[in-house]
Amino acid sequence: MPRLQRYAVAGVGPFSGALAQFLLSLLVLRSLGAAEFGTFSFLIIASIFSAGVCSALFCAPLPALLHKSGQAERAALLRCIFAMSGMAALLALAVFLGMGLALRLPFVEALLFAIYAALFLLRWFGRSYFYAIGDRLRTARSDIVYSAVLLVGIGGLAATGRVSLQLSFAVLLVSILAALLTFGLPYLQRQFLSFYPAAFADYRPIWRAHSGWSLLGIVTTEATINSHAYIVTLIAGPTAYAPVAATALLVRPLNVLQNALEEFERPQMAAELAGGRMHAVIHSAAQFRLVLFAGLLATALAAAVMFVLFPNVLFPREYSMAVLITGAALWIGAAAVRLVRVPDSTMLQAGGEFRRLAWSSVVACGFSIVSVLFLLALAGPIWSIGGIIIGEIAFCTCVLHQSRRWRSSPEGANRRKALATSTPRAGQP
Repeated sequence: MPRLQRYAVAGVGPFSGALAQFLLSLLVLRSLGAAEFGTFSFLIIASIFSAGVCSALFCAPLPALLHKSGQAERAALLRCIFAMSGMAALLALAVFLGMGLALRLPFVEALLFAIYAALFLLRWFGRSYFYAIGDRLRTARSDIVYSAVLLVGIGGLAATGRVSLQLSFAVLLVSILAALLTFGLPYLQRQFLSFYPAAFADYRPIWRAHSGWSLLGIVTTEATINSHAYIVTLIAGPTAYAPVAATALLVRPLNVLQNALEEFERPQMAAELAGGRMHAVIHSAAQFRLVLFAGLLATALAAAVMFVLFPNVLFPREYSMAVLITGAALWIGAAAVRLVRVPDSTMLQAGGEFRRLAWSSVVACGFSIVSVLFLLALAGPIWSIGGIIIGEIAFCTCVLHQSRRWRSSPEGANRRKALATSTPRAGQP
């Protein structure tokens, strides 16, 4: 299947999910107050971050480890990772329940979102697992079911006019549960019945070799790209964060495209590296970047048309148009810088080079946090997005430098040879 056709298969589910979540956010934006929308948006940001943590701990190392291991090692590895991902979901349930209550949500609303966030992690891991073993259609089916159920729920809320945070969280929960069920009973049994006491000990080598560095990278990357959400909400409150989150809606589909294609490309690149085909990996990265920038161009044009012809089609009139235009321009600028580095970041992940990525994001997050704090104090919440751009520029510079070093260094060549020592067949667990 040509690569662009495979991108279409990989992207149709996430795109439909992005559209559904965009519509739900828009419905909340237009139906509820700024404080409720700010709370909703902050919780969504936090749940996406938790998926990034899950990806760092269990998803990102999976393709490289499966390509390195023998059959018996793969079986033990998978049992360990399934067990640990289940325990991570339980931890997320407790964390998000506490977070919701800290944001002064009623208990039922906080619990609904906490359950959704836990199941969201399990589905995210399932998506990566089926990508890693070559079953892309299973992932696409789950994405489409999630989107379809969510769209039906949104339609029901809009038709009845009964929009509330509680019903919005309930719709999200039903949608993620339906999507998880599409993975099938054998998979769900494996996921929920894999716990064993020695899982922590068995996971320790994976942590030392891959996940520890990957997690450091994810946490510092989150600080680079989303520090504004946490800083503005903590210092100024959900109401001040609302216009920042509202303008971020314009680039959310682009972020979903990026994440979906990263999950798709990472195992493909790992397989190419295992076969010693570095030239194919570089070609894939170039095509990956081209698709991402095509999405960026479409997003920028759509935003420009909306502000010129339909300025209030998305945003309520109480939001300042000058603030919205400023925020949209800043978000598109941040996305442009980010998309430059994404293919090289994915290449380094596929090669197991999590340490290089981690140090790049450690450097970048310092720039981002300091810049966000400075711009928030100097110019207000909407300009805090400028701090994200500064952090992204630092991150992009470091990643491109590390990628060039890895491709040309003897260490990188040795890593690629190690990947080729044991290559599983497509679809082999």
